[in-house]
Amino acid sequence: MGIYETIKRLEELRKKLRVCAGVPLAFIVIQFLAPLIFWRDDSQRATGIMYFLVLVTVVLGVGAFIRMSAYSKEYKSLYKSTFVTGILGELFDDVFYDWEHGFTTEAVREFGLVKLGNRFHTEDYLSASYKGIHFTQADVRIQYHSSSGKSSHTTTYFSGRMFVFDNPLKKVFSVQVFSDNFRYRAGNPNGFKMNKIELESVAFNKAFDVKAVQDIDAFYMLTPQMIERLTMIRNQYGNLGVHFSGDKIFVGINCGLKAFDGSITRKIDYNTEREQARQDSLVIINLIETLKLMSEQM
Repeated sequence: MGIYETIKRLEELRKKLRVCAGVPLAFIVIQFLAPLIFWRDDSQRATGIMYFLVLVTVVLGVGAFIRMSAYSKEYKSLYKSTFVTGILGELFDDVFYDWEHGFTTEAVREFGLVKLGNRFHTEDYLSASYKGIHFTQADVRIQYHSSSGKSSHTTTYFSGRMFVFDNPLKKVFSVQVFSDNFRYRAGNPNGFKMNKIELESVAFNKAFDVKAVQDIDAFYMLTPQMIERLTMIRNQYGNLGVHFSGDKIFVGINCGLKAFDGSITRKIDYNTEREQARQDSLVIINLIETLKLMSEQM
């Protein structure tokens, strides 16, 4: 399939997805209007019509969901193979990309960034290297759902991107750094007690919370230069968690940021979609370069 035919098919799928997405709204409207229309008419005929309307909307809703799932999978597969994989190959080395899968729950637990909750979704797994620094990344959504009787509530613990970078810098046992608005934080994944650390920078202490298994590790890792780098990243992405542990640096950007997804609200344009994939990739490059992982000097 040539690029013209590919974009045409993507545009067809995008429009079909938008139509399917409107079916639940129609279901809600009918559910709301039916009782209002027949509220004064308690005849068997009126009751039958109302139940029929509800049944039809339920059947249409189920059909729309099935179709939407099929359209969405085809759309994502075609979109990512057309716009994403090429950009990744241009920017990174040793690329392995699997858009359908992500990190395992056990891997995320070992990152020491966020509590796991009881609902977990991840996709867009990428393993590659940039200027000799190997990394992995994926989109991650973690939620906690609770229900009691007729009421239920879902709390989102994390929705964004997680990254794992090889750490060529100073090695420490376990130092966690969270921006003050990063909620539902994990403790040390191995169960060690974490101590809250106050640094000399008053501004950094206000913007971040620091914990470490060994106090000296925090002062060893969080030099004035590293404090400046973390502040720059927080200013760019707003909600940040970082865990320095051994030869790895785990980073979570918790701001709803997703990678390598096309929008069904805009018309498909080849240059626009490639640029979007490039911008999503540049987040990784920006983290590596801001943290100065290519240098052995702190």
